[in-house]
Amino acid sequence: MDDQSGTTEGRLGRRQESEEAASSSRTDSPVPRIPLIRPLVNRRAAVYQIISNFISSYAPSNSSSYDVRPSVCFAPQMYGSGKTILGKHFREFVLLNRQVLEKDIIEFPGIAGSGVSAGERAVEALLNETLYVNVDLRPFPDFGGEDFRSTLIKTISKEALSTLPNKPKLLAKVLKNRKDPKEWLSSLFQVTNKRYLFLFIDEIGMLPSRKFYEFPDLDPQRNPRKPNVYCLFFRVLSSLLIQRFVICYLAGRSDAIITKQEDAISSRVNLDFVRLDPFSEDSTKLFIRGMKISTGETALQLLFPKHPEGHDWFFKQVYNYTEGVPLYVRHVMQVLVNTCIHNKLYNLTEDEMYARIEEISSYVVYSTTPSNMNLNTLKVFAALLLAAILEYEFQVFETVHGGLVLGESSQFVLDIANNFGFYYEYCPNKGPGQVDVTQQRIKLVFPKIVFEAAKEEYRDYPLMRYLDFLLPLNVPAESRSSLGFRFEVIFAATLYVRCCLSRRLGELSIFHESFVEDVVWEIEKCRVRTVPSFHSELKTSYSAEKRSYSPNAWKEFYDKFLSEDGVFLPNRENSNGPDILVRVSVRRHDSALSADESGSSLDQVAMDTSSERTRVYLIGIALKYYHSSRVSVGMIKEEVDKFLVPVSSQLDLKENDIWAIQLVVSTSYNNEISSHFTEKQNWVMNTGVYYERRFEKKRPSPGAWQDASSSNSDKEGLHIGPNCQLVVCSVDNLKDFLGQQVYEQLQKVYSDSESVLMKLDPLAKLLGRNLERLWRSDVPVVPEPSQMDIVSTRTDTDKMEVEDMSKERVQSATPFDWKTFLHQRALLPEEVSARYAPSFSRIFGDNPRVILRRSLELMRIPEEHIQLILIAVESLDSGIEAK
Repeated sequence: MDDQSGTTEGRLGRRQESEEAASSSRTDSPVPRIPLIRPLVNRRAAVYQIISNFISSYAPSNSSSYDVRPSVCFAPQMYGSGKTILGKHFREFVLLNRQVLEKDIIEFPGIAGSGVSAGERAVEALLNETLYVNVDLRPFPDFGGEDFRSTLIKTISKEALSTLPNKPKLLAKVLKNRKDPKEWLSSLFQVTNKRYLFLFIDEIGMLPSRKFYEFPDLDPQRNPRKPNVYCLFFRVLSSLLIQRFVICYLAGRSDAIITKQEDAISSRVNLDFVRLDPFSEDSTKLFIRGMKISTGETALQLLFPKHPEGHDWFFKQVYNYTEGVPLYVRHVMQVLVNTCIHNKLYNLTEDEMYARIEEISSYVVYSTTPSNMNLNTLKVFAALLLAAILEYEFQVFETVHGGLVLGESSQFVLDIANNFGFYYEYCPNKGPGQVDVTQQRIKLVFPKIVFEAAKEEYRDYPLMRYLDFLLPLNVPAESRSSLGFRFEVIFAATLYVRCCLSRRLGELSIFHESFVEDVVWEIEKCRVRTVPSFHSELKTSYSAEKRSYSPNAWKEFYDKFLSEDGVFLPNRENSNGPDILVRVSVRRHDSALSADESGSSLDQVAMDTSSERTRVYLIGIALKYYHSSRVSVGMIKEEVDKFLVPVSSQLDLKENDIWAIQLVVSTSYNNEISSHFTEKQNWVMNTGVYYERRFEKKRPSPGAWQDASSSNSDKEGLHIGPNCQLVVCSVDNLKDFLGQQVYEQLQKVYSDSESVLMKLDPLAKLLGRNLERLWRSDVPVVPEPSQMDIVSTRTDTDKMEVEDMSKERVQSATPFDWKTFLHQRALLPEEVSARYAPSFSRIFGDNPRVILRRSLELMRIPEEHIQLILIAVESLDSGIEAK
């Protein structure tokens, strides 16, 4: 059920320290805090789920408590999902959903009959005949001689009777029976005049601590049949839940979600993961609109006095930055109210507000993403992050093989994701009827506000920068037709990382023999962006609703989106344009511009009055992986028509010194095309007309280019206009670029089994190849011609060396002292050496001899420091290493 806004207001504060942290941001010093009162946003689906699990614990034929199989809702989600709010305000949520529950509940334990009347009486019982008890395990009493069950019963009793007069006398009467759960519960109901107990136990993640091991019935060493404290906890809990009538809800972040379910089953308790998805865009909007201060003014009235209802773009900005996670939505709003009121910043524009929001940092106290990740862990984190960005759907019980994070056995995706700090949401059912729990699917969520903090440690790695650029990304719904978009994102990741590691683009085999072969691209200054796609059906140049341009609007598109260098991904399947766009610019002296470049027939570019001018290379990449048939000349013509033809006619290439390159990439070509790949070379066609049968170049008359570029009407010929080039990448060069293993994985995209692009294991391996090159400093960053594949196939010996190297780094008893080396050998200031040391240790391990200039440049080390460090490395062979 969708979330809806309720009228009941409640404090959504979860911890005191989180409230205090809400006034801080990266750039603003602490300012006076203006407390926000946040509304309750209805969690109808979760409320109904908890009630349904209670009902399912009792079969209609059950006549005794021993026939009860307790079914409990468990919320193990990350901090700030609303777990505690759901438990503490459960009665208020029942009241909000009264009418719906009365219709949906057709039977209820302890109430005779069925149908509407049963539903009405059930809701009445939940509102007026139920004890609501909250037990937080953080302040739970220490061991005092009694076991955990007795202490828990005592804690529940105190909480249940806390508001009643004559509490000491009633408590003594109830606790007299605490050794017998059935008698205890009966006496508790008797003195409170209630029939049901709603038991909410929070922070069960505290159980694996010394405090709880002190209790004899929770110590695994004293209970060898139960392997861990959770199994023992559920055994204790089961003895209470089999009594009539206890509704139970558990909450607490856990690193092992699925594993907890297995622990519970051994104690006759069924665990059901409660639906606490991040807010949708609409619910986020309602949540924000309900926020007020003590004077009754809404937060929106404070931020936008001229538009007290707010702006749609503002709600969208907050949602994109927080992904609808309640904790971060309220945190962003709290910081905005504090800073904007303090600095008298009202009615900010869309761009001004965007800048403000992007400066807000997340709570450090809630960060669970591991620090100092090694290669194995980092590649899994990157794979999960990309899976979240691409909105992969996983089955709840899906596993990852090979011990990618914590060991050698299989692990559940959900457990691993929770360990890294991911949130998740349930996917809507596909088709009619209920979905079996084993087939239920989820999507991972990682808010940008959290990534902003997590990425700082890994900002030197191009792959992490690439993923940062992608957040947030609008991804089409998962289907076979959307595989192309997902692969474009993955291919662009490989392209971006490889460009970062290359001194010139010609080191990438896909660019061999092209105009950009000798171009040095300062990609560190570039960004990855999503841009609108092209669609021929548009009647106007641009459709804001579909975020699409007409193929006749390349000039407008170029000026707005391609004014800076970068890698550009169309926001959806680009039916009338390239799959990926790349813009590369170089500053050139006029004297360096030749009359003929790479075999082109261009006249020498006219001299400019300035000593330098900018040349732009615009590359349109067509990925043909998703065609079942082999690529033919006709398909290549279609790609030329989508890119080179409109670009030639609309962008004034020669006048603006723009060189357009159409790059076609495929795993399969027909014989006509394959015959042109000689000695692993790409097939390159420069300015001219190429006939399909003989592919002989014919130079057209001067007036023919206008007709050819506008219509490409000569069906027999392939027209390549001035300042244009067509590069058809050979299969061998594509394998070199991707690596043999990745290439083979991607060829399975349309196999009978589920697509490799929808699985975490292959994705982790694919990204791991890029990370491996970044991590392994013993491999030259600038490859020799025979080593140009960044992800080339490695031998078993290679893999063993990587594993041995990793083990040596972990097990080394005397790690290399980088601070001493940088300070004493490289003569860097002591504070600079201390700042550099952790990064050098993480990237270069214990071997300073593997340091290369390119590695230091990627780490953004200043040139004066690079020179000193390289001199120090060269001196090692004649000196004593710093240990």
